[in-house]
Amino acid sequence: MHFKLEKYTSSNLFLKLINLTNDNRHKEFIKLLSKSCLKGDTIVYVLKIDDEICGFIGLSASKIDSIPCINIDYLHVVEKYRKNIFENLNNQKISEFLISFSIKKAVDIKNSVGLRWLILTPDNEELEKYYIDSFEFTKYKSKKDDVVYLFIAIKSINNDG
Repeated sequence: MHFKLEKYTSSNLFLKLINLTNDNRHKEFIKLLSKSCLKGDTIVYVLKIDDEICGFIGLSASKIDSIPCINIDYLHVVEKYRKNIFENLNNQKISEFLISFSIKKAVDIKNSVGLRWLILTPDNEELEKYYIDSFEFTKYKSKKDDVVYLFIAIKSINNDG
């Protein structure tokens, strides 16, 4: 089993991703993510197993109450791969691998520009509990738009000497 992560910037991914789910709500998220990627607002990382898409994650820059963030716009794992642990992904589920990848990306970015958090807005209470329990995300209620976000504070690698 060979895993490959592909990066898409300013690409129209709609046709590539839309048939990965039968859920109309998820199709709407994919549609918005594809538009955002096409405009260059979101970068999408697609994870493949032997050339078959098994999951993807969209990342963008954001600010919440003047706090610079990397936003997980959308994370999707193809249903047949959910809850499976893969030895080739450091004994992680695909969702865990994609979030760990996002944390590493955020650390890399923080070492170059101002950045404090990796954030996401969970789709439901079950996912909220999963992100909090599995990754130690913390709840934050925005002062401006009254939205509840989950965040992880990003620690930089200090090479200031």
